Amino acid sequence: MQIVLYTLLAILPLAFLTLSIYTVLRRFMAGQPKRSVLTRHFVTVGGVVLLMGTLAFAASADPVAAAETAGEVAAANQDGLSKALIALAAALSMGVSGIGAGLAIASAAPAAIAATSENPAAFAKSMILVALGEAIAIYGLVISIMILGNM
Repeated sequence: MQIVLYTLLAILPLAFLTLSIYTVLRRFMAGQPKRSVLTRHFVTVGGVVLLMGTLAFAASADPVAAAETAGEVAAANQDGLSKALIALAAALSMGVSGIGAGLAIASAAPAAIAATSENPAAFAKSMILVALGEAIAIYGLVISIMILGNM
């Protein structure tokens, strides 16, 4: 199991980053806006860093030293992997909800500003829409805390 994790630690970052750079160059050549292309690239790089951190956490766990029998070794390896997967699930729930909240606020906030500039009475209604976008991140945080409570 350790060999598989170490192999993934070596191969996955290179594969993801090569693919990300390829798609950035392809989209630049297609004439897409630089900002959206670079945003996608940085999100991909962040995902790779998150994935590699989780795999490094799983690979660095050394439960075999305390185990005496083959059954205890198998149980210890399974426990380390399950903790790593729980940490990955919590990180993904928080990260994806944060990205979703950012996208929601990025589209709702300019619309709220435009509506308020045209009609100041629309301020409360437009702030509710912005707050709903922020609630997505709060829901992700709550789910992440609930997942980590099972660790």
